[in-house]
Amino acid sequence: MGFLSWLRSIFNRPATAATPMTPNPTPPPASDLVPFLDADTGRVVRIPAAELRPGCVRAQVNGSEEIVWIDPAALHAGPVRHGPFPEEIRDYIRDIHAAFAEHRELSFEEWEDGFRRDANPEREIAIFSHAADVYRRFTADEPSPERRHDVYRLLVACMTASPETVWHVVELAALTRPEAERIARRFYGGEKAADAGDRD
Repeated sequence: MGFLSWLRSIFNRPATAATPMTPNPTPPPASDLVPFLDADTGRVVRIPAAELRPGCVRAQVNGSEEIVWIDPAALHAGPVRHGPFPEEIRDYIRDIHAAFAEHRELSFEEWEDGFRRDANPEREIAIFSHAADVYRRFTADEPSPERRHDVYRLLVACMTASPETVWHVVELAALTRPEAERIARRFYGGEKAADAGDRD
């Protein structure tokens, strides 16, 4: 399974074309609208944040400096932009691979290939490394595979969403909302609780 195939399947939803949702009869305030890439037309449209589908991610598209929301089903693999990483960077990728191996059926080589295609691989590796640290913190003593999977899905959503919009693009099956909020705060840097308080 390649990098983009994983991204499309992470939320266990069928791959469909990215199209904007039907707007509400009463338009929301402009501040509640978010940019969304309509894959059928290639145009960026504005839709209410509440209408983002679970699994949508933020991305920068060619020809635009704006970060937009997109359905992963509409993503295509870009070219390899960077040569092989030095071993100290590959060590971070190995750590990420090990942390998420239960949930992500990618080999180390596929992880590295995905990062080599990114415009800013150092930044992406740092974000994934941070997510791996948060994941381990909240799952170290968690026996439930369903709850561990929810932590993982939430962190992937946090990596591509803001604290305000993450709840529009993630669906939780086993975690409670307060538990998920604690994990999200930790990811976004808003909670520096001691280990004992992280998993109340």
